[in-house]
Amino acid sequence: MLLLTCFILSLITYVGADLSLSYLNRQCGPKVYSEPFKCPEFNTDLIRIDVATFYEPISGDCSSECNVIRAYEKKVIYNKEWIMLLDGSAAYKVNALHYKPQCYPGETIVVDGNVPVSLLKDRINFTSEYEYVLKEGSPIFSFLPRLGRRKVQAMTVQEKEFFMFLTLFLMKNNTDYNHENHHKNNEFYDIATDSKLKVEEIDTTKAQQLLDEMYTDAIDMLVETAEVQWNRLCEVANTEKGQFYEEVMAATY
Repeated sequence: MLLLTCFILSLITYVGADLSLSYLNRQCGPKVYSEPFKCPEFNTDLIRIDVATFYEPISGDCSSECNVIRAYEKKVIYNKEWIMLLDGSAAYKVNALHYKPQCYPGETIVVDGNVPVSLLKDRINFTSEYEYVLKEGSPIFSFLPRLGRRKVQAMTVQEKEFFMFLTLFLMKNNTDYNHENHHKNNEFYDIATDSKLKVEEIDTTKAQQLLDEMYTDAIDMLVETAEVQWNRLCEVANTEKGQFYEEVMAATY
């Protein structure tokens, strides 16, 4: 629990092309709802940490030109239905992009009425393999290095393992992922695992088991973080209304 608390505190420091009702309510004046606020469930079955690229809002001129401008990036928690900023400051209902989808990366979604969002993990195409070296082949006899060397210990990273490493990397503070620079760079894998796969007595089987354990622990922490942040958003919406209140009420009624 202490580790979870430290993780949450370390994070405290805008997320159909048709305008959503919550967006219109905030722009044109809040709608008065007679129904009480009911906090929706945040499904954690498909939860993941990701990096969201937010674009400038879709213009209303209906032109055929692709005027796509990146605005900023934020780490987010995503579950296919909601995007929640990692610091818990806002959460947005996910909508499909119907307006000029060819102008944006595949699987781009829309939040906040007219803001396209592209997620890092949806853009990455990891089709190759990478040999992550765990231990270099040292001389069998240190005093006679020319008499042979031990076999290099390397872990074959395929798509499944890569996204596990990426999740661990994004869970760390102040980590910015660049696919071209990182996916075939040992330093990326070292940072993601704090070099814990490079212990003295290691082999590829043990390394895979340790990676699985680290990934499971990371997802457990992400779930706990999401639940804490979600409950806090619901408490604020119930007492003070605001962005999340409008988002939930517009989606429900």
